[in-house]
Amino acid sequence: MEKLIAVGLAIAVAGGLGAAWRVQAPSQHDLEAKAQEAPVLTRIQSAVASSPSFIADMVAARNAKGDDVRFLFGTSELEYVCDDTAHPTRFFDEHDYGFSLMCVGNAGCQSLWQAMELAALEEEGAVSGNRIALMLGTQWFMEDGLTESAFAKRFSEETFATVMANPRLSDATKQKIYDRCVAMGADPQQLDELKDPSLVSSINRAISDLPVSVERSEAIMDDVDEQGRPFEEIAADKADAITDWEELNELVVEEGKRSCTNNDLGIYDEYYTDIFVPQDKENREKDEPQCTEWSEKEFGDFEIFLDVCRDLGIKPLVVLQPAKGAYYDNTPYDKESREIFYNKIRSMIDEADAELLDLTPYEYDMYYLRDVMHPEWKSWVIVNQKLCELYGDSND
Repeated sequence: MEKLIAVGLAIAVAGGLGAAWRVQAPSQHDLEAKAQEAPVLTRIQSAVASSPSFIADMVAARNAKGDDVRFLFGTSELEYVCDDTAHPTRFFDEHDYGFSLMCVGNAGCQSLWQAMELAALEEEGAVSGNRIALMLGTQWFMEDGLTESAFAKRFSEETFATVMANPRLSDATKQKIYDRCVAMGADPQQLDELKDPSLVSSINRAISDLPVSVERSEAIMDDVDEQGRPFEEIAADKADAITDWEELNELVVEEGKRSCTNNDLGIYDEYYTDIFVPQDKENREKDEPQCTEWSEKEFGDFEIFLDVCRDLGIKPLVVLQPAKGAYYDNTPYDKESREIFYNKIRSMIDEADAELLDLTPYEYDMYYLRDVMHPEWKSWVIVNQKLCELYGDSND
């Protein structure tokens, strides 16, 4: 209620000041109505991902109608649109396994973003049970890890404020998140104001952020108008669950073969021709020292994600994605270097009492990666089977 009062006052103040622009964005009521009207948005990206409260409204609307919405967090592997039968953004929309999957994240959403998004969604009441799944990208940890530009592009004031308001997060975890945001270029004064729950601070934030809020609410409506669907529509279209995983595996291999016709690496044709071949040639011609250094900052951010899970009583399933050996063996991140990285991640997951789904044994095999970094085809069959075990009727 305090937030709504503040926004209302801010709008009134802006109008009284004779602002040069007119507030034409969808109202809070419009957004709530849209969440009820079309709550099925499988890929949660960009504008919608920046509003945990809107995601929570969609989840509540679906669950109220008998759905059971669960989360898969990730990055660009959840972003691209493809015809792969097993891609989770398609697979769980089309088949009834007793739960629905909401995929959250897009390019640039690395460990720090994942930690904040999870904490905010949990505070908003969107997370059911004590399990979530995360697609952990190997590329996140290369070079310097998260960049300031990627952080700035994905940072959400609403998400940060909701994280800081979550009483289940320890003060130590909140401080780690705050410090990392500052280190990535966030304004400490702005963060302090976002941490302050007082009415005055809410009004000040609403006034200063009103133009941004207008743009974001319009973008949310655009995203849902473009891709959102009524719950009844998707529920009616669902087919029975696939129980023969080997048969599904054979099906996606045939799909992979049709996509990878000009190479024997299992990389789709356009990527192989336009990106892999010239870049691999350049890598082979370089005389670079072999590298065993990975981003300590990203390791620290992944530790924050695990801290968030611990504080909230959530046991995550972490899917450790492979990197294409045929490509990275000709870079500083060769097989020996990658094994050092994989072992460190395995150790961190083990120490946190999290669950690991390790896809790294397949980094030299065909039809597990669509390029040199994104899982596809056979990888998604393995992931989907594990998600069914994780979120099935008998589990939390």
